[in-house]
Parts: sequence; C-alpha cells; structure tokens
Amino acid sequence: MAVDVYHSYTQALRRPIIIGHVAGWRLPWALSASQLGAVAASSGLLLVTRPVWAHLGGVGNLVVFAGVVAASGWAVRHWRVEGRSPFLVAAGVATVVLSPGCRRGVRNGRPVTAPRPSRGGWVAITVRPASVNVGGQDDG
Repeated sequence: MAVDVYHSYTQALRRPIIIGHVAGWRLPWALSASQLGAVAASSGLLLVTRPVWAHLGGVGNLVVFAGVVAASGWAVRHWRVEGRSPFLVAAGVATVVLSPGCRRGVRNGRPVTAPRPSRGGWVAITVRPASVNVGGQDDG
C-alpha cells in the first residue's frame, strides 16, 4: 500500500524575515523588514516635521523622537490584519484602489459596462371619480 506524504510550509512562510545586519552594521536587536520600514519612515517623517513638534528642549525632543520611533516599530511588529503585516495590507489596498476594476467594476476579468438605458412601455393611468354615497346609504 502506497502512502502519499504532503508537507505544508504555510506557518514557515508566515513568519517575517528577520534582519540583523544593515549595510555592514549589526543592529542592537533584530527587526523584520516591515519594522525596519516603519522605523525609517517614522524617523524621516519626524525629521521633516521637526519645526512643528520640536519645542520641548533637547532632552524632551530626543525622548519624543525615540518614543515615537520605538512605538511605530513595536506597533508594526504586533499589529496583524488577517495574519498579514500592515505593509502587505497597505500594498493590497493600494492595488485594489488603483486597479481600473475598482472604479468601473470587473466581472470575469472584463470591465463591466452599464446597460444601455431603454424606454419602458406606456403606463396606463385610469382616472375615476370617487364613489359618492347617494341618499346616505351604506354599501354594506
């Protein structure tokens, strides 16, 4: 009797790729690619908008900067939408929104066109006078 053996690597593929070295530098702790992207994006955004938020003095600004960057890395690590990282969710949403099918609709791989308007048949309207009680007698 022959037995077929199948292996599933779904759990292994759902684990994020961990990065420990960047450009020859060893990171103090390992980060996933999405965490590294979130840390870089939040750092860049905070540096660009520094004139808006940085009014707390040197130490206060450093604490806010480090706190926001660390919080963004932690949030990306622990926030999952249907088992996917936030960046994969954002990429999926962008793909759907930017596809032509999002605006017009797609059915079986082809764009859906609106049906041509057609005139309906004539509608008959009957106008009758209201029934009048003659002599105060009821119908019943």
